[in-house]
Amino acid sequence: PVDMVVCGLDRELTWNKLATATLHLHQGAAFYATNGDTTLPTELGNMIGNGGTIAALTAATGRVPMVIGKPGPILYQQALALLGLAKEETIAIGDRLDTDILGAVNTGVESILLLSGISSRADIAEVTYSPTWVMEDIQAMTSALKSQQLL
Repeated sequence: PVDMVVCGLDRELTWNKLATATLHLHQGAAFYATNGDTTLPTELGNMIGNGGTIAALTAATGRVPMVIGKPGPILYQQALALLGLAKEETIAIGDRLDTDILGAVNTGVESILLLSGISSRADIAEVTYSPTWVMEDIQAMTSALKSQQLL
């Protein structure tokens, strides 16, 4: 038996890998995940993300992982500590409400939602939290930062 199963994005995921992870989880291994992103944007469109793998393992074992990455605060807290920054001088930037922005909210840092990725302006009305700012894309964000509209 192994001590833990860590579920992260695996672009070469196979049934054998899922079966092995399932067996280890049934034997009591701790269960961690890097993130819960259900989709992964690609040049071909949205594909299955790590959240899909988590869902499969949870369905097979009844186990729910501790998510170390977004939207949990651990990743953000570690980054702040490593960089020696206070929450008040930090802005989290992302294109997903359910991971990037929720992670910022869970950590207490301000956030920018970029509309050039997964989440749309309409999605904001569907959640109980919101980003501090919403920008069309990274160019708009860069312009706002340069003109100090965000400072």
